[in-house]
Amino acid sequence: MIISRKNLIIAIITISIFGGLFYLSTKRDNEIIVEKNVIASQPTVIWQKISITEEANNISVTMTVPRIIIRRNYDLKTEINKAITRRIEYLKNDFISDVRMAAEDNGETSTLNIDTEVLLITPRLISLAFTATEHFAGSQYKYLEQTFLVFDLTKGKMLIEKYELFRDISVWARAAEVIKTSLLSSYQGEPNCDLLFAPKHNGLAASCIGVDWSRKGKHFSIKEDIPLSLVQEFLAPSVLSDIIQQAATDEQ
Repeated sequence: MIISRKNLIIAIITISIFGGLFYLSTKRDNEIIVEKNVIASQPTVIWQKISITEEANNISVTMTVPRIIIRRNYDLKTEINKAITRRIEYLKNDFISDVRMAAEDNGETSTLNIDTEVLLITPRLISLAFTATEHFAGSQYKYLEQTFLVFDLTKGKMLIEKYELFRDISVWARAAEVIKTSLLSSYQGEPNCDLLFAPKHNGLAASCIGVDWSRKGKHFSIKEDIPLSLVQEFLAPSVLSDIIQQAATDEQ
């Protein structure tokens, strides 16, 4: 079959138009995919120290509060800073409630210090430790608890299930046993505690908060740094890469 010159020109134009539309469609899809997988620019941190005094209840609270800055992702920055605020508010309000219910009214001031530390900050991950040190009027002891927040910046979410930092759930179960054994290795008693942890530059920061049944259910909290050598084989490759890379950067 012989195609006329006119029909040939029409066919070429038609193919070119559809080809152009296909290219634009592909380009648009690629832009969406790239946007989903873009790694946020390196976050930065600014700090604020806040002091609160309740004279009526003899309460003094001191807090070191970080604010995370991510210049190209306003929504993620807002979500992280809201989570930090919620955690600090929870620690503060829980302490004030305990003072009102349990502290002796002997004129002594009950104190709470909340110290926040950025354990790891990379384009992929940010993790923070909150160390709350409480002293109640009438008590000769100070109570210390350390909790953590971890954010996946590439997925734009807080890691609620922190086993995501490990290769899979079964591997996490083995890692948890190793971490808990290390935490409780020198503890004398019958502890029952919840394991908490977060990645840091050279391994994990971990704590175990619970009760000791040999001491009539007395509250206790243990915190310890877990070296990279102890957990390296369990960590997901991306997390391991971030920890090692950051540690190498810090040493330079």
